[in-house]
Formats: sequence, structure tokens, C-alpha cells
Amino acid sequence: MKRGLLFFLTICFSPIAHAQTDSLIIQEQQLGLCTYNGSIVTTSGSITGWTGPGFIDVENGAGKAASWEIAVQTNGEYLFTWRYAFGGTETNLRDAVLLIDGNAEADTVHFPYTGSWSDWAETTPVPVQLAAGDHQIRLEAVHAGGLANLDYFKVYGTGIAAHECTPQYTFRVTSNDSSRGTVSCSPVRPLYDTGTPVTIRASAKPGYFFQSWTGDEPSADSVFTFAIKGDAAAVARFLPESIRGKIDTTIIGYATVQDDKGTPYLVTGGAGGGTVQAATLEELQNHLGSPSPLVVQFSGELVDSAVISIRSDKMLQGIGPAAHLVGIELSINGARNVIIRDMKISRVRDGGATNDAMSISGAAKNIVVDHCEFYSDREHDKDYYDGLLDIKNQSSFITVSNCFFHDHWKTMLISSGDTQVADSLIRVTLHHNYFHNCSSRMPLIRFGRTHLFNNYYKDCDDAINTRMGACVRVERNYFDNVDKAVFSEYSPVLGFVQLIDNHFGCSNAITEPVCEFLPPYPYTHRMHAVDVLPALVPALFTTIADQNGSVLQPRGLTVSQNFPNPFNPATVLIYQLPHRMPVTVELHDVTGRKVATLAEEIQSGENRIECRGDHLPGGVYFLSVQAGNSSVTKKIVLLK
Repeated sequence: MKRGLLFFLTICFSPIAHAQTDSLIIQEQQLGLCTYNGSIVTTSGSITGWTGPGFIDVENGAGKAASWEIAVQTNGEYLFTWRYAFGGTETNLRDAVLLIDGNAEADTVHFPYTGSWSDWAETTPVPVQLAAGDHQIRLEAVHAGGLANLDYFKVYGTGIAAHECTPQYTFRVTSNDSSRGTVSCSPVRPLYDTGTPVTIRASAKPGYFFQSWTGDEPSADSVFTFAIKGDAAAVARFLPESIRGKIDTTIIGYATVQDDKGTPYLVTGGAGGGTVQAATLEELQNHLGSPSPLVVQFSGELVDSAVISIRSDKMLQGIGPAAHLVGIELSINGARNVIIRDMKISRVRDGGATNDAMSISGAAKNIVVDHCEFYSDREHDKDYYDGLLDIKNQSSFITVSNCFFHDHWKTMLISSGDTQVADSLIRVTLHHNYFHNCSSRMPLIRFGRTHLFNNYYKDCDDAINTRMGACVRVERNYFDNVDKAVFSEYSPVLGFVQLIDNHFGCSNAITEPVCEFLPPYPYTHRMHAVDVLPALVPALFTTIADQNGSVLQPRGLTVSQNFPNPFNPATVLIYQLPHRMPVTVELHDVTGRKVATLAEEIQSGENRIECRGDHLPGGVYFLSVQAGNSSVTKKIVLLK
């Protein structure tokens, strides 16, 4: 019945019946089509019935748009119509605002439901008054569903021609919290011609500081000028001054930036919010699913078949070696600014969103996974469990550090398929991770970039598989009894490699095709010589035995021997902490007298302390590290 009525309206109001009236149709890939949010579909296995080369599949979302440019010879009234298809859910409305030269001409252009994506119709013609000259025509969605699929744009009138476009785009500037600061931009326009310079400004209110612009135009400058090149939004990130002392400065890697230029992003997790304790599955789900920043501390063991979804601005911190989720998946979907630390996750199979132990998906950004343990077993078939950690669907700027992956078949997947070209923007850092008794995917990486440094692989089969044009920088990693250390197999397009100072032993490693990139963040201060990795990386954990054999548990305080030793004039002490805790580092002489206090503060992760002996006599000294209830002392020798 609805489709019959639509046909009747088209006959009554369309000027097709007037022989003296000209018309212009603008198809895809033709002069006159300017911009669109989405893609042009030219082949489809499920949609039929379009004309011309294809149709525009506009993205979902209010404000998503398509635009055209025409020229008319005379002043007068013209009629606009669009051939479209609207399937799926009838209540998911696809109506639009019509703008001409940036000004709203019609508040609502209706796109009635057509029944399926293969049923096409023309909209009721919209009359508009145009002056002689060229004009930009823009349809902008007013509902979350976006626009209907658009086959063509049609104009009725005389003396009409498609015109070469000057692309125009929207730009919006906002803040993460208007109570923390103000923002402005200049010039202010409803639409901007491509190439227009725009200046944005951010000003923090008392008690807050500006950290960076996020969104489509990232920058660390509070006053920032850029040229419009597409629809864009910039968000000023204001943080409370009180957060400065709670920031974990040991976090490095891609999680700390937001583009390939190295624009900084301060990963705060739940800092700035409260700290809560969780002991049950329901408590974890409620706290980690909260819209507010939170530090969620968990201890104990939970066994279930479930998924825990984690929203933005969260830190999940395991307390003690028994912080263990068995069969429970952690899902980070579309979130930003998340830290997962000191957690053990094992044997996730059924009941989760993806059946992975941890899944990072939905364009999640600035995620840190640190000092966690992941495992299942290799007694079952390789498809019995899925991945331990998957990063996919345009998720980017991820750091995975100091983690232990063991006893598993398909370990880590970065990008989920050979057709996921949008995953080219994925950026991941893997450093100081321990892979033991794993079969494959350490990681499997498609399309994006991954920086792997100071990882230790022992008794594994196939380690780093680079595919579909991915670029992996493999730097100072140690492969011990690994069959294929670096390779490119099982995809129609090879991946690329950049190999720097690795220990391969008897492992096989491809050396080409070659790619090169320089990580956009500082990391060499955390780099260790490759020869120390077999002792250093496993030392982050202590070995215990259970019914399945050796299982590694999160470590306590570990202190490496200072280097150089003996020394003159300076030496460096490196120590690892299991979580944030008060730390005191002192230097004593052989009589036990305190000579210097080198550190007295809250710290976490890996730390380095320099001890200088410029003003001390030569001889034997003792460096002591007191962290919580643990204490370690190292003997050092100063040569004079």
C-alpha cells in the first residue's frame, strides 16, 4: 500500500509529463558529484536495480552527507529529486536537510521506506529558487541511520549543467568537558571550502590543564592552525591538575601518541576518578561499564563463561598473583584511554563476544595491556580456543608490554581478514613480552604497522607473520628454539619487514620485502641488549608448578645488577615493580651509613636510577631498593 501511494505522488508532482522541461542526472563518478561520507558501490551480491555505474552507500550517523555542484543559466525555480533505496528497518529513518550554498533550503527531505535495498524510487520533487550561476547542493542526514542509498541526483529545469566542484566540508570544535575549559575556532562557517585555513584555540579553567586536541586534527598546541581537507572534528582534552601525580610515566609505545607524527596522548586510565574494589563478575561488569573514569581493583579468581565490556577512561588492576579470570573475556570495543594491568586470563572459549581472552575492537584507541598473563592449553584441537589477544576493526595506538603468553595455538591477531583494508591505520607496540610454547600468531599482522622490540620467544612454532602489506619493525628480539621467527604466508599479498639486531639462532626469518618506519615515540631509553633478554624477560615472573605443569605468575619486585659495575663516574640500576607503590632507593657505604637518597616517591613498572660517584671516595657501596614490604640490596664498586 505504501509503495502504491509513493508511485501516485511521483506521477502527480513530477514534471516528467511536461515535454518542454529539461532535466539533468548526475551519477556516480561523474562531473558534478562532489563529496560523500561513505563509499560508491559498483558490485554487490545482495543489492540490484541501480542505474549507471553504481550507488552511494552513505555511512550511518546524523550529519553524514553527500553533495553535488550544478550551474544554471537563468534565475528561476528548479526541482530536485533523488533516486534512492531504503531497506532494513522501516523505523530507522533516512530523512535529510537540504542545503544550497551552505544555507538550509528545506528542513526535511523525506526518503520514505521502499521495502528493501533493491527497491528504488524517486523522492517527491523539492522546488528551489536558484539565481544564475553555480551552486553547491548538499543532503545532510538528520537521523542516526544516515542517508538512504543514493542512485543519482536529478534536477528539472532549463539550462542546467553539472559543474566542477569546490568540495566543501563540515568542521566542529568541542571539548571533552565544558566545565574544564573553553574552545573556539576562526573563521566560523557552516561549510568550509577545501584548503580553508582554520585556527582553533583551547583555554583551560583554573584547576585544569590542556593536554591535546584529539579527533581528526590532533595537536599538542592549544592554539593550532590547519587546512580543511575533509569533514572533521577536533576535541580539546582538558585534565584536572590533580591527575599529574597519578600518571604512569613508564608507559611507552604507540599508546602514548595519536598519529604518526607523534602527537602525544596522555594515557591516564581511570585516574581522575575514584578507586573501587571488585570481587564478583557483576561488580566487574558494572564498574568497568560505567561512563565515569574509574580505577577498578580486582583480586581473587572468577570462573565463568561471560564477557566483561570495558568503557573509556578505565584502569583494571589485578591485586596479587591470584587476580585470575577463567573463561571470562575482556572486551574493549570503541573505548579510549584504557589500562589493563596485572591480570591473568585463561581458557576463554564460550560465552564471550568473540571467544578471545581479550578483544580490542571497534576503533578503540590508546589502550595499554601491561604485566598480564594469557594462556589456555595445547592439549585440545587448535580451534578449541580462539585468540589470546586480538586487535582489529581499525583499533589503533595500542601498547602490549611485559606480558606472558603461553600454552596456546593461535596467540595474537592484528586485523581480522585479508579484506579489512581500513585496518591499515592500526599501530601497535609489543615490547618485553614473553611467548612460550605457542604455535602461531605472535602476532599475525595485516595492513598496519607493528613495532616489536625486546620480546623473548621460547619453544614456539611460527612467530611473526606479516601479511597484506603490513610493516613490522622487529628490533632486538630473541628467538630461542623457534621454527619460523619472521615470515609472510597464507595471504595473496606479502607483508614487509624491517629487521634490526635480532637474535634468530637457528630460526628462519625472511629479510624482504623491506619496509622502514621510525617509531614516533621515545623508546631507546627502555631498550635492552638482545643478549640479556633470556634472563631479563622471564625474570618478570616467578615459576610455580600446578597440575598442568609450569605456570608463571606475576612477579614481585625484581632488581637487576647495576651496570657498569665497577663504575666511574656513574652506574645505572634497573628495577621492576608489580604495581604502583611507595619506593625508596638509598646508597650506603660499607659501615651502613646512608650516603644519599636517590628516590623517594610512588612508582610503577620499570624504573631506572642513576647513581653518581663524582664526590665519593672509591670503594664498596650498597644500593638498596625498598618497595612496599619488599627490599633488595645490590653491592656496587666505585673505582677512583
